[in-house]
Formats: sequence, structure tokens, C-alpha cells
Amino acid sequence: MKKILSTLLVLLLLVAFGLAGCTKPIPQDVQPSGGETEASEAPIKAALVVAGGLGDRSFYDSANEGIERAKKELGVEAKVLECRNDPSLFNDQLIQASQYGSVVVVVGFEFYDAIQEVAPEFPDVNYIYVDNVVEEISNITCIDYMENEGSFLAGAMAALLTQDTTIEGINKEKVIGMVGGMDISVIRNFKVGYEEGAKYIDPEIRVETIFAGDFEDPAKGKESALALYAKGADIVFQVAGKTGEGVFEAAKDSKQFAIGVDSDQRYINPDVIVASMTKGVGLSIFESIQKIQEGTFAPGSVYRYGIKENGVGIAYGTPDMKQFVSEEVKTKIEGLKEKIVSGEIKVTEIQ
Repeated sequence: MKKILSTLLVLLLLVAFGLAGCTKPIPQDVQPSGGETEASEAPIKAALVVAGGLGDRSFYDSANEGIERAKKELGVEAKVLECRNDPSLFNDQLIQASQYGSVVVVVGFEFYDAIQEVAPEFPDVNYIYVDNVVEEISNITCIDYMENEGSFLAGAMAALLTQDTTIEGINKEKVIGMVGGMDISVIRNFKVGYEEGAKYIDPEIRVETIFAGDFEDPAKGKESALALYAKGADIVFQVAGKTGEGVFEAAKDSKQFAIGVDSDQRYINPDVIVASMTKGVGLSIFESIQKIQEGTFAPGSVYRYGIKENGVGIAYGTPDMKQFVSEEVKTKIEGLKEKIVSGEIKVTEIQ
């Protein structure tokens, strides 16, 4: 009997020691918290879907900068899907993006119908629709830029920089131009602001506009800009995406000047691009993802970015570049910004 009891005691001791050996101590810097820790939370997955393609050095690249910043600063995982202006890809790319991530950033007015078809099929996905407004779909949140305010500044700057031009030896007047990608409401919003800003400075100035009919064709942009320079314009504002690169080529060939758009484009050709009207596309996308991460995001709403929100403005390139815009003109532009923010200047908006 004593032998049996001794054997059982040895076995019990072995089992006890075995269990103790399988139990790992909890590190001092990791404490249990109901099964959830900040370290165990999965990172947000975000997909960027663009109607065109990256490499435009303008609108789409600016959107991608916001995604890259979110990856770097917020730990977001992300992928980019490009449609290369092929409407047959819009729905498919949106669906792929929705299957990949919980956040889908959609860039391009062309998605207006497609996003309304796809979003209801993925109710748990947050869609951030950039530069357009869709209402009454709870998981589509829109970012609307007040480009009319930024263009007002660009028009005022152009009016302050332009010179009296002799056209065919007859008319002597100040003329500035604008090349728009397509004749759509968002581009007309640029146009109305540009015209009002120019005429705020000089009511007699003439503003000529040509719509190239494309956002991806530099040849059309160059042709349009050359036509404007031939009409006497010495500064042309490009609002045409990749098509606008042709405007810069025309400025170089004509020995005239141009204004960039969406991002600071002076680096493309600092000898002819005097400044750029910028949109905070990357900033707005980053801030939207940040709000989602912090739990302060308001799905289904419209976030508006104007001068007050640093959503639009004027950029003059880097300090090492030759400056065509004097400090005096820059100071006047800052004064106009203050007047727009205060409401003293109200810029017409095209819906």
C-alpha cells in the first residue's frame, strides 16, 4: 500500500512540475485588458481607386501622396487600383477595392454612377469620394473642395502679373487664359473663380478659356494653350490634369507663362510655371483616414475644404527657384485669402 501511495505521489509531483513548465510568465510591460490590446488591433486596409492613372504629377498623384502618408504615419496597409480612363473597369476595380479594404478612396467624377451601384453592396466599407458629392448613401462620405476660392487667388495673381499685349498691332489690353480638361461643373467652378479674381484686380482684363475635352492628352493641352497665347494671353492657367502638361510645353515654346494646378507643379518647368493653385487632396485623404482610426469620422457626410481648411491655396515652388511672383504680390494674395475667410469677398460657386 505504501508503495502504491509513493508511486501516486511521484506521479502527482511530475504532473505539477509539467504544468508549471508549460506556463509562461506575463511580461511586465504587457497587461491583460479584456482580451484586446492596441498591439493586437489589425491595421486599417485602404484602397485608392483612380479613374485615370498615377504619374499625372497633379490630381491623382496628390491623392496617392495622402495614401502614402497614411501608410507611413498611421500604419495603414494600402493598394492602388488604376482604371486608365476605361469605364468598363470602374465597377470591377471598385469591387476589388471593396473586397480588399475597409476604406476605399475613390478619385474621379467619372465614378458618380459606379460608386452608387457598388457601395450599397458593401455596407461595412467606408467610401471616401473625392471631389464630388453623392447624397443619401450612408457609407459614402464626400470631400468637396472649394476650387472657386483657390482659382480666385490664381486669377488675381495672373491679373497682377500680366502685361499689356499688342494683338495684331491693333488692340492693347491685358489678356489671360485658362485651359480646362472638360466642360463639366467642377472645371467651371475653377473658371468662375479665376475670372472673378482677375476682374477683382482689373475689371477691364479679358479672360479667355478653352476646354480641351480630355484630361489625359498633353497634345490637346498644347494645342489649346497655343491658341490662347495667339489671342494675346501671356499667362495660361491649366486645369486639365495630364493634358495640362501640354500647356507647359506651349508656354515654353511661346516664351510665355503658365499656372499649375492641384499640386505645386513648378518643378516641372520653373522657367515658365510662375506658381500653382493647389488642392489639399492628399491632406484631406490623410485626415479622413485618421478620423476613421480615431473614431471621429462621420460616414455619409460631406467634408468641405476651402482656404480656411487649408484645402486650396497658391504655391510658389521652392526657395531655390527663380521667383516670378514678387513679395508685394504674395502679400496682396495673402490679404485676399483673409478677406475670403472673413466673408468680405464671396466667390461664386458652380454646383
